[in-house]
Amino acid sequence: MEIKCLAFDVDGTLTNDDKKIDERTKASIFEAMEKGIHIVISTGRNKQGCEWIYKELNLEKGNHYLLLINGQEIYDFKNKTYIKDRFIEIDDCFKIEKAAKKYNCLARFTFENEAYFYGSFSSYIREILRKVRNRKKKGSMIKGTTYTYKKVPYKHYEFKKACNKVVFFNDPSFFKKHLKDIQNDLKDFECMMVAGYWMEIMPKGVNKGKALETICDMNDFSMENVMAFGDSQNDISMLEKAGIGVAMGNALKEVKEMADLVTLDNNSNGIGIVIDQKVLGKKIDNL
Repeated sequence: MEIKCLAFDVDGTLTNDDKKIDERTKASIFEAMEKGIHIVISTGRNKQGCEWIYKELNLEKGNHYLLLINGQEIYDFKNKTYIKDRFIEIDDCFKIEKAAKKYNCLARFTFENEAYFYGSFSSYIREILRKVRNRKKKGSMIKGTTYTYKKVPYKHYEFKKACNKVVFFNDPSFFKKHLKDIQNDLKDFECMMVAGYWMEIMPKGVNKGKALETICDMNDFSMENVMAFGDSQNDISMLEKAGIGVAMGNALKEVKEMADLVTLDNNSNGIGIVIDQKVLGKKIDNL
């Protein structure tokens, strides 16, 4: 099959643990772009949060796309337009708020460029300490992401508008024990693990795979012509639907199990090696 589109998750996939794009990976992407291949940055971030990425890859100058907030928004660089899917409605925010309190999770509700933390003092402090440790080891946890934050203790919060997404934070051991229970309580939503300590909640049916299909329709090719890369549960929908779904070497077990191909990890040019071999036709011995 002819690959006409490359879709990349960002954190843990396109960027390494230092939140940088490997120069070898960039070189392979640029070579693919010269062949007329569309590039899609597929992320849980908003547009501001991945600005440094699309500028570094010069995506503003071509027919390329941002697939934002796990597929909730698509940004078309060529036409400078947005396509938006459903948000989490106000009534549903209250349901998620109730679940956060029940499971003693720190919850982050995001509204465009504004967010607020909802949780007990202990869960809030636990998350702040984790971020501090992470910065000391690797730099900023999510480079380029900026929000105006509000801290709200466990009490009723008067939501004024619909929400983009919600993140639950807790210890990895907690999610291993309670993930199925949370997903059952919130069965009317998409609940996906992004990291061991991080679960994202989206409106039902809003996901990366669906948004990527929309991009294909806009350009008159099918998902069979897409190669997608990812590492977390929120990438599964696009890896399942893509002609070639590639899991990173650092991906979650369930992502590797459903992928067509498993490459090297995000610190070892895992993306570049696959592009070189499968798209550019170069002889590579690593796969």
